[in-house]
Amino acid sequence: MSASPQIPVSVVGGFLGAGKTTLLNRLLQENEGRRLGLIVNDFGDINIDEKLIVTRDEDMVSLANGCICCSIGNDFLRALISLVTRPDPPEHIIIEASGVADPLRIAAIARADKALRLHGTFVLVDATNYKSQAADPLLADTVRAQVGAADLLVLTKMDLATETQAREIVELLERERPGVLKISAATEDIPASLLFDFQIDQSTAAERDHDPHGLFWTGSVSSDGPCDVERLKNVLGDCTGLLRCKGIVRSKEGDWQVVQWTAGRMEVALLGDVPGDPALVYIGVGPEAADIERLIGHCFG
Repeated sequence: MSASPQIPVSVVGGFLGAGKTTLLNRLLQENEGRRLGLIVNDFGDINIDEKLIVTRDEDMVSLANGCICCSIGNDFLRALISLVTRPDPPEHIIIEASGVADPLRIAAIARADKALRLHGTFVLVDATNYKSQAADPLLADTVRAQVGAADLLVLTKMDLATETQAREIVELLERERPGVLKISAATEDIPASLLFDFQIDQSTAAERDHDPHGLFWTGSVSSDGPCDVERLKNVLGDCTGLLRCKGIVRSKEGDWQVVQWTAGRMEVALLGDVPGDPALVYIGVGPEAADIERLIGHCFG
């Protein structure tokens, strides 16, 4: 009896806001007939067509096209095992590394499991922000470790970059990762096919021995009371070290809204359905802002 073929695994990494979710949404829509297993950090960011959903539970969504979306939740290994051990396992697994993760550590798991084969580690780099991130003493180790993990670098937001930014990001990455394949694209134009067509040279991988997670802090605030969104924006903007905040709140007018805050920019969109558990989650770097939970709480009436 022949052994089952190994399942290829692709890891998609990159810092917060680099465009990972945009790429994952394209993969669901342009999977070229493959039965994909997608391991993501948050279902809420993934554009899943409700008409395609066959079954849904807390941690997994099965689609009519054979694709499966699995939430990492609190246990990445459990999510991976649940895909590999299915009666109809996916033909290709794609793992979204969190915005502050070292993708190389996730890729190492694919190398250790005989059922899996590492297909490649793809790191997205925000052309408009990477230079400043790499110069920030609090972020430099994390973003450079991500770039160092890449088998393929994808320079995103090149359509938003100035000529100077575009030239500098290309030169900087060439110094940091000479010889590594690099492509440039507007975030929404990243070709989904590149994850399937590109394959790693198995002899080139190396592991890092540091853990960038120690620098970061996370938290959440849950409330179904009305939120002063403008006050929330000011609170988040005044919080030194805060990188991102997102979630669902109810406005003072009674509307449910999706709130996303990144690097000083707040985006708010109306939500049609009433959520089951409205909450805000946040992530920051450096000395923890001990009062942020209290300050955010004061934005709710």
